[in-house]
Amino acid sequence: MATIQGITKQGQVKNSGDELQMFLKVFSGEVLTAFTRTSKVMNNHMIKTISSGKSASFPVMGRTTAKYLKVGNSLDDQRTAMEHNERVINIDGLLTADVLISDLFEAMNHFDVRSEYANQLGEALALSADGAMLAELAKLTQETAENYTGAGSPVKIDKTVKATGINPEYGEAIVQALLELKAKFSNNYVPPTDRFAYMKPEAISAIIANKTAIDRDYGAVATIVDGDLTKLCGFNIVEVPHLTMGGADKTGMVGTAPAGHDFPTALKNDVAFLACHRTALATVKLKDLALEQARRPEYQADQIIAKYALGHGGLRPEASAICTIKASV
Repeated sequence: MATIQGITKQGQVKNSGDELQMFLKVFSGEVLTAFTRTSKVMNNHMIKTISSGKSASFPVMGRTTAKYLKVGNSLDDQRTAMEHNERVINIDGLLTADVLISDLFEAMNHFDVRSEYANQLGEALALSADGAMLAELAKLTQETAENYTGAGSPVKIDKTVKATGINPEYGEAIVQALLELKAKFSNNYVPPTDRFAYMKPEAISAIIANKTAIDRDYGAVATIVDGDLTKLCGFNIVEVPHLTMGGADKTGMVGTAPAGHDFPTALKNDVAFLACHRTALATVKLKDLALEQARRPEYQADQIIAKYALGHGGLRPEASAICTIKASV
């Protein structure tokens, strides 16, 4: 049977192109937005708020030793001065994220965008802060100088497995590294509480694949059903997809030669996790996270701005650690 010609197609523009082009698109009532990204590090380290100034100083006090005093001797003859040092963290500058909303396009739109835009701007700054703090933690693990004599050094654990990724051997290597780190942190007199290990999702999945974390004979700190792991070997386990992302580009930071918060390139590929005590990192806060809305009449648009002025840095090398795991050749 021959194809019927001359059918009027109401959805087609000038009888050419997409046959459904002009048909109404029904609004579903649901708006798909980006998944929420929350800070993974901000609540797990020290935060100092300053009302003015460019930096904050964190004094470091050393230790002393006890000595027996013989009868007739003076304490002045055997006293040794305690060492002092300081760590200074500078404000990085004003970090911002913004969006410009045209009056015309907003009038044409049939769903609200302002609240979601505001959320996304705030989350962008939170993600940048996370990346900066984790980059500073990675740098802290590479330091060689002690805050004072005998304070201890950062812990570096290197392991080799047949293949990296989500497999039992890789998971077992991470568990063994955490056990080693537990002992080494204790030898550095790092308090047993408030210890955190930051891992990529693949590392946590590998631990669960190893079955140790879900074995009830070992305490069953995770389940294969939820795939959730919160604590292991005395460390609070924090899943961080952006572990090696680093902070925002240093262009625009204050200072004549800002260092920036780039994650060390040599560590990116092989890092399994970063770990530290709560006091190993610090953030100096000059201006907290704030949202500002401004009218831009020359563009007939509204501008939403998220901003903060923070600085990030490491304080205690002896309370920081990195584990790298490589595949054997």
